[in-house]
Amino acid sequence: MNKLIKIFDADFQDLQSLFFISLLLSIPAILLGEYLIIGIPLIVLLMLTLSLGERFIIIIIIVSLFTLVGEVSRTLRPIVYVVDFSLLGYFFLKKYGLNFGAYPQIPKSLQLFLILYFTVMIVSSVMSNYPAAVINVLGRQIALFVIAYVFFSLISSIKDLKLYFNSIYIVAFILVSSSLIAFSNGDVSLLDIFSPNRPRVSAIITNIEASTNFYVVSFPLLICTLLNKKNFSDKKLEYFLLIFFGIGLILTMSRSAIIGITFSTAMIFFILVRKRFYQLLFGIITIGMMFLLLQPLNELLSTFLRIESGMSARDYIWQMSIDMISDHFIFGVGPGAYQYEMFNYFPYMLDDWWGRLFIYFYEVTGGANLSHNFFLTFFTDMGILGLLTAVFLPIVYLRIGIKTLRKYKADLPERYYFIVGLFAAGCSIIIRNLLNSIGLLYVGGIQTDLPFWLIFGSLIYFYRIPLKSSVTTALNN
Repeated sequence: MNKLIKIFDADFQDLQSLFFISLLLSIPAILLGEYLIIGIPLIVLLMLTLSLGERFIIIIIIVSLFTLVGEVSRTLRPIVYVVDFSLLGYFFLKKYGLNFGAYPQIPKSLQLFLILYFTVMIVSSVMSNYPAAVINVLGRQIALFVIAYVFFSLISSIKDLKLYFNSIYIVAFILVSSSLIAFSNGDVSLLDIFSPNRPRVSAIITNIEASTNFYVVSFPLLICTLLNKKNFSDKKLEYFLLIFFGIGLILTMSRSAIIGITFSTAMIFFILVRKRFYQLLFGIITIGMMFLLLQPLNELLSTFLRIESGMSARDYIWQMSIDMISDHFIFGVGPGAYQYEMFNYFPYMLDDWWGRLFIYFYEVTGGANLSHNFFLTFFTDMGILGLLTAVFLPIVYLRIGIKTLRKYKADLPERYYFIVGLFAAGCSIIIRNLLNSIGLLYVGGIQTDLPFWLIFGSLIYFYRIPLKSSVTTALNN
């Protein structure tokens, strides 16, 4: 009899739960009516949030920061920022409160870089003809570092790190999907990719180099995951994502991104599978010789890589920066002042094609430094001390990254391969900054710079925790 009563009580509780869920689902159905289809994604997101909790919200925050604050809707941008930053602040205070002693410490070398960076920035602005121009740049940079630090402080295990970069995969997937839709709606075919006047397609984030940053980060992490897995059946998703992101790379046709991905792939093979490194090197040399010596292939390569456009006016941009440096060698023109000085060094007539193109770059970047080289950007903005600061950042990254690799070399393969992927992804961003200024410290842009600082924060997490502790954490999570 007692068993029967317990079974009845259990069934009654299940009926109560089912009734409650049905009631919740009926409310939006009644309110939305024929527009119910709009509310379905919101309901799904709500249910996932309730079931998965904080980690799912973190995914939403990362994806929205990278996809909803660009050109999708400028009116939506401040709302996304307020909601996302408020949630991050809530999670941080929930975890640490105002116990400042519990806040995670960053390495002293990185602290020194930050002190140097902001000191040089302020000194340069004081000596500039446009001292007020630094206010916007300074505010954006501080916001970037605060957000990066909060993400770093929320890391409790390798699961959190994988959550961050699974979110990056989602962003890259959204970018490729939207670019394919834009490409299909543009009355062009895939064959146009190989034509001299082919389009470069990037949707949601119209800054092509910023959008390709997510492919540059994704490729090395996916390659390391593939190398770690043994069975082909376990690799299907990674292969699909590599192919899919490769399509996005072809649509954008960013040469700096291709160079960055090739470099990171070679680095991964050199560290993990030396034989494949030599095979890759031999393959690149062989294919390069074939394309150089065989005329049809040579023309195809020239068109595909936009060799006919030379350095895409980078040589003129670099010359502008060099001329600017020669006149402002010690302190630079000042952070944020490039927009006021660039027309004094313009290499074109304002009304010719290149002149109009430069003016377009000036407008879409909001007057940001167009030097197309991370080191030239710092040199023009902050003089010789700015150049030293720019050199210091890769040194700090490489020092921490290499020490972390050595520390975990004998550790579990899954974790070591993941760390190698992180390190290679960061190095590829640094390498591509020889041809672009985007991805490290580009006026504090969330879309442009945060992926690198997520990588750096992840490496610092592994760098800081004791090795035995990390193994225990991995086993417990």
